[in-house]
Amino acid sequence: MALSRASDLVYKNTRLWRQTFKFAPCIEPNRVSYYPKRARIGKLVLQSNNKTVDPLIHDSRGRKHRFKEVEAEFVSSKCSDDDSSTNGQVPRKVLVVLNPNSGHGRSSQIFRSQVQPILQHAGFEMEVIETAEAGHALTLSYTIDLMTCPNGIICIGGDGIVNEVINGLLRRKDIDKAISVPIGIIPTGSDNSLAWSVLGIKDPVSAANAIVEGDVTSVDVFAVRWVEANSMQFGLTAACFGFVSDVLELSENYRKYFGPIRYLIAGLIRFVSLPRYIFEVEYLPLTGGKTEQNDASVPREEENWVKRKGEFIGILVCNHACKTVQGLNSQIVAPRSVHNDGSLDLLLVHGSGWWRLLVFYIALLFGRHLSLAFVEYIKVKSVKVTSTGTTQKGCGIDGELIYANGPATCSLAPHQLKLLGHHHSKGK
Repeated sequence: MALSRASDLVYKNTRLWRQTFKFAPCIEPNRVSYYPKRARIGKLVLQSNNKTVDPLIHDSRGRKHRFKEVEAEFVSSKCSDDDSSTNGQVPRKVLVVLNPNSGHGRSSQIFRSQVQPILQHAGFEMEVIETAEAGHALTLSYTIDLMTCPNGIICIGGDGIVNEVINGLLRRKDIDKAISVPIGIIPTGSDNSLAWSVLGIKDPVSAANAIVEGDVTSVDVFAVRWVEANSMQFGLTAACFGFVSDVLELSENYRKYFGPIRYLIAGLIRFVSLPRYIFEVEYLPLTGGKTEQNDASVPREEENWVKRKGEFIGILVCNHACKTVQGLNSQIVAPRSVHNDGSLDLLLVHGSGWWRLLVFYIALLFGRHLSLAFVEYIKVKSVKVTSTGTTQKGCGIDGELIYANGPATCSLAPHQLKLLGHHHSKGK
């Protein structure tokens, strides 16, 4: 069933709502089922072809609620052989890659109970594969026959599972075909900054409805290269060095027992024994607007690189705004970043010591961190980071820690990817 919402829910009280729908076409004559965005709400069934209907809604506990008024426009009152429904149409074929360990191990249950019914009812044909270990999703997206999932790969989990899938796709020989396959995200992980920042989606049911609608959003891809180690990793959210990557490393010890709050625990532990982070940083400022997608992947050495050397609490290279699902709405790491503007946003947090770190994170919580004298914010084409001395060598990419020796160069990849859905308060 293809559908588009003509308006969002307007709450009258806890049980009386007004909602406008547009359906095209219906699955059965005079009967349409719709799953609202709220995860706690079940299936709404309209059983009239009149413009105004008075249906019941069954919530997840089986209780009945009644809408005060529902307006529905039926483009077709009967189903035909070429309808976009489960009755007669070639279904949308997708691969579902599910991380069973995300969301305190509840991602599989969330998918089966909240997401799968929506997609099935909308006519999706799904092959569901649960990952067995780290790297499984990368191998899967690298080797799968893309003809089996032409309508998308749907990732169930956090930012890490999406990162694995895109790294598999972007390493394929048939790269043009690979980047044409859109990526769907059902957020069930510890943090889902990508879905929240780019698509404005926090919960699984909203994500499923966005996938059903079929809109797509283009997003830039960045690459981190370690030339000495002959290694490369792609990302969609951010690359980080210093305190944040240190916390990522330490948090892995608590993943099994503490889920999302493991980052807070690891951060507190590292805070009380804060080391000094010393880096050499070189960056190429963005001076002429957007970076062209066919630019060289690594900018030339003779270009006007700016150099910094010293102590840095953190270095963050952001590909979008990097909102935090668990934080306040004001907590936006890179407020000037746009997910498809052809540039990266660099934050340099100068200095060391627990007091400066505390000041930075309190300011970040309320969106005031860019006003701090020790914080630099620059639009860049590329960034090269070299750790010195005993500084931790890891780099956090999309929330996953990557180890490699030598300087790390972050720059935009020559391709964009497509995400299923779009932010309703923004353009596509």
